[in-house]
Parts: sequence; structure tokens; C-alpha cells
Amino acid sequence: MKPLFRIITLLVFGLVHFSAKSHVSLPAIIGSDMVLQQGIKLPIWGWACPGEKIEVSIAKDNLTTTADAKGKWKVVLNPLQAGHERLSMIIKGSHTTITLTNILVGEVWLLSGQSNMEWPLSLSKNSEYEVLRAYNQDIRLFQVKNTDLENEATDTEGNWAICDAMAASSFSAVGYYFGKELYEKLDVPIGLINSTWGGTPAEAWVRKSVLEKDTYYDEKLAVYDSILTTYNGYNNAINAWWDWIEKKIQWNKEKRPKPKAPPMPYSEANNPWNISGMYNGMIAPLAPFAIKGVIWYQGESNAKEALKYKELFPNLIKDWRDVWAQGDFPFYYVQIAPLRAPFYGEKEAAMIREAQLETLEKVKNTGMVVTTDLGNLMDIHPRNKRDVGKRLCLWALSQNYGRDVVYSGPLYKDMTIVKDEIILSFDHVGGGLVARDSALTFFFIAGKDKQFYPGTAKIRGQQVIVSNKNIKRPVAVRFAFSNDAIPNFYNKEGLPASPFRTDDWEL
Repeated sequence: MKPLFRIITLLVFGLVHFSAKSHVSLPAIIGSDMVLQQGIKLPIWGWACPGEKIEVSIAKDNLTTTADAKGKWKVVLNPLQAGHERLSMIIKGSHTTITLTNILVGEVWLLSGQSNMEWPLSLSKNSEYEVLRAYNQDIRLFQVKNTDLENEATDTEGNWAICDAMAASSFSAVGYYFGKELYEKLDVPIGLINSTWGGTPAEAWVRKSVLEKDTYYDEKLAVYDSILTTYNGYNNAINAWWDWIEKKIQWNKEKRPKPKAPPMPYSEANNPWNISGMYNGMIAPLAPFAIKGVIWYQGESNAKEALKYKELFPNLIKDWRDVWAQGDFPFYYVQIAPLRAPFYGEKEAAMIREAQLETLEKVKNTGMVVTTDLGNLMDIHPRNKRDVGKRLCLWALSQNYGRDVVYSGPLYKDMTIVKDEIILSFDHVGGGLVARDSALTFFFIAGKDKQFYPGTAKIRGQQVIVSNKNIKRPVAVRFAFSNDAIPNFYNKEGLPASPFRTDDWEL
């Protein structure tokens, strides 16, 4: 974890740097080799001298604007059509001309989350084979540098790279496979922006103002503010110490005492991931760069607060959509995989999956990939990232690109109680419901005493019938509602059913 004094110093430097620009400049996300999103208006922005006239041209567009009092300028290009033609963009100021080259127009997706989205292609399953065949001039990758900040940054470090073995090997494996599949199906350029950091909770990825509206986060906000106060004092002391090192002769001449190098402050709560740090450093600098949508893989680090995730995750989606001001762009995410204790407490992972399922039901234009069959019970980082990326792509192909594909496994719809059986109905049955390799597993049934027992589950058409001979008046069913269940319930297209429960009993 970077010392926060360095983060604050860099932030202050960044603000001074941008306010004092004497020449036209651009954020890192706007550069040569980038992909521009087809079919929508395209914000292009940067910095210059206050009042400086700026001209931006690409294809048939030629727009002018004037930098404001703080030196910020922005133009909005007209929509461009996807194609494989390499374009150039010219940005002219009074004394500076910037020429960006090798630009493509196609589909741009932002990928974010924690370690399972960050996990590189080089460490994933079959990586040796895949890295060697990764080269594709029409797929472009942008890697956002891990940065946690107290305040919103205006820029980030990174650059667009053509997808090749070197760039792809350290890039998100899920993102790579998602983009590769999109390219193969659409034959248009693909731009992928990777903004991920392992271990991070969702509250690190939203604006602080979102959390301040919820009293639940008051204590965390207070702890974080205390940490910042401590680090600001440390920052002043360490800066004085470095000043002595750099100006030792001058300090000696002035007979100023040598300051001591202060010890690094430490506490269990000393973690800038707690509140908005990733948003400030790794999301804010990207907006409003035009994107098609977001793919997201996160949730493990919120397992101990799973009930709160039911509010936080939808709020994160809304927050990003508000920031981009592109409307309700697609937001597709991965339901966390099974994992054996002791990483999770009792039913924590099951409850996060439930929160993710409820988000799918409540928040429009979202999609969820189920990974109950892709996990590794002994490893929180399952290596099969290919199928995760391909399943995310199915949502995009169906919902955004008009392809007639089955894109989800069975999702619980409703239930009916008939005598001593519970009849379950499902959406997304595809070509039909199937039990892979054996009878259906991980169905449990309960009566009014709320005690669950293994159920006998049978597929009948597009429904599942669950019973237990010892329960004469059943009232509820749960399916794979545990941390480590690996069930065998799919549709014929090979997409697994999401875990669910029909009850709303307190856990």
C-alpha cells in the first residue's frame, strides 16, 4: 500500500501542474492508439492557458472552444461510425499542436472490480497458449495505474496499447477474453479500459458524497478523516525532512536544526481503500470518456457486510451512470464463485450472491454471470477466466448488439405449493432445464419450523418439483444457498442457475 503522504503530495502536485499549464495538454485516456466509442457523442477535453482558443479535428469534425478561467476546455465530437480505418486527431492551441494517430472507432468497455477482474492473463488457465496468440491490432488496451487518493483526480497514469503478447499478458484475463469474444463476433475494433485493484471493497469505488448520505458509513467516514489528519501531520514532517536532504548546505548556513525522519503512522484502519480512494484515483479521471458500458467483478471483500451490499452495489452503479451522464449504460457483473471456509463466515458468500441477484432484479440494464461451476473451493482466484469473459460477452451480444443467443442460466421466478411439493418456475430456461451428470443437487426444503432438509428435486418441463417425504407441509426452498455449493442445475445451453432462496427469513 502506498504511504498516504506520497498520495497527497502527488495530488497537490497534480492540481498545481494542471492549473499552471502553458501549453495544450490532454488526459492520459485520450491518446494515440485509442478506440473511440461508435454511435454516440464523444467528449474530448484537456487543459491550456486560460482563455486560449482550442481547435479539435478528426474525420469530418472540426470544432473550436476556449479554455475556461482554470484552463480546462472540452469539445463534444459528433458520433462516428465503427470501422477499421486508422484516424488521426489534431488538437491545436495558440502555440501547441498535438497529433494523435492510429485511432480506431468501435466498442469501448470499462472493466473494474477487485482481484478476480484484475487477475492477469499470464496467470490464468491455458495462459501460455493464449498469450502467444494475443496479437490483434484492432483490440486496444488501457491499463489504469493503481492509485488511491483523498480527492478526485483530474488525470491518471497510463496509455493505450495495441493488444500483443506483452500488453495482454499483464492485462485482466476476464477483460481480455470478453474483448476477444466481442471482436470475433462483431468484427469491429474493441477498446478495453482496465481499472481494477485486488482486495478492494465497493465503498472504495464510489464518491464520498454517496456514502455521506447513509448514516451506516458515519463511523467509517470518521475513522478515515482521523487517518487523513494523522497522515497530513506526517506529510508535513516528512516533507521537511526531505527538504533538509535536498537543501542540506542551505539549512546548515541558516543554522536550522536537522529534522528527524518521522515514523510511519500505523493502525488497523489505516487503509485508504476504505472510502472512495479508488473512485478518486482510478474512475474520476476517466469520465466522461465515452464508453459502451461496464463489466464488474467484485464482492468478496464486502462479504462481511453482505446485507449492506444490497444497497451499496446499486448505488455504485447509479453513481457511475450519473458521473458519465450517458444514461443507463449496460453494467454487467460476475456473481462470486464458491469457496470453502475459513475465508467466509457462515453464509456470507451466499448472501453476497443474493445481493447480486437482487441487483439484477431491481436495477435496469444490468446483467449477471453465474460462476458456481467455474470456481475452486480452495482458491479465491479460480483460474478459468475464459468462460467468465465469454459469459459476460453473451449479455452484451444479446442485450446490446442484437444477437439471438441465450445469455443467462435459469433464474428463479416463482413457486407454487401443491400438497407436499413445491413447484419452482424459472426465467431463462433456454432450450430446457437439465441436471448435469446426476440427479439435481443442493436443493433444500423447509416447513414452518424453518428447518431445512435435503430435498428431492426433479425437472418437469420448465419447472423443478422439490419435496422431502418427512415434510408434509413445505413452505420454502433454498438452492445452493451456501458459501461452497457447486450444483449441477443448468439450461441446455450450458449456463448454470443462480443460487436463490424463496424465503425472506432473517439469517
